[in-house]
Amino acid sequence: MNDKAEKVYAEAFFELCTEQCPDKAEDILSELDALNGIFAENPGFIKLMTAPTVPIEEKTALVKEIITAGGVSELTGNLLCVLAERGRMNCLGGIARNFRAMYNEHFGIAEITVTTRYPLTDKLRADIAAKMGEVTGKRITIKEKIDPSVIGGIIIDHGSARYDGSVRTRLNALKDTLSEIVS
Repeated sequence: MNDKAEKVYAEAFFELCTEQCPDKAEDILSELDALNGIFAENPGFIKLMTAPTVPIEEKTALVKEIITAGGVSELTGNLLCVLAERGRMNCLGGIARNFRAMYNEHFGIAEITVTTRYPLTDKLRADIAAKMGEVTGKRITIKEKIDPSVIGGIIIDHGSARYDGSVRTRLNALKDTLSEIVS
């Protein structure tokens, strides 16, 4: 994909959204995520939409059918039409990713991924959000990831930072310490 084009489209689209309907930015973000998921599950559609042999009129007609059938908002629909007309439908994933990053920055949100063996309780989720909110100075959204290989404890990923409080990591650290003492 073209990272620069994706970023340019996302910036322009985010600016348009925050100017025209700032109270709908979260809904538009959800639409982009949903559409991106649907298109990712149907790679043939993206191939069709970027094929030079398919006339632009057919591409835009197909996109308009999707917009109508899916109840897509006017702004997001217009973005899809522009992408179809310019043969850039394959940029939607990057546009959605960049839009989310701008949305999070604009609204002071930090996304974290919490990996555990079992689902989080409501109390633990609230405690993690509160603590990470103090660390980041932002409102926290948590994406939960269940990993049966986690013996116990939790692993928190935020951007490039990892806070690993898993039992496995603690056991490995203890093993390393014991190995140093014995050798």
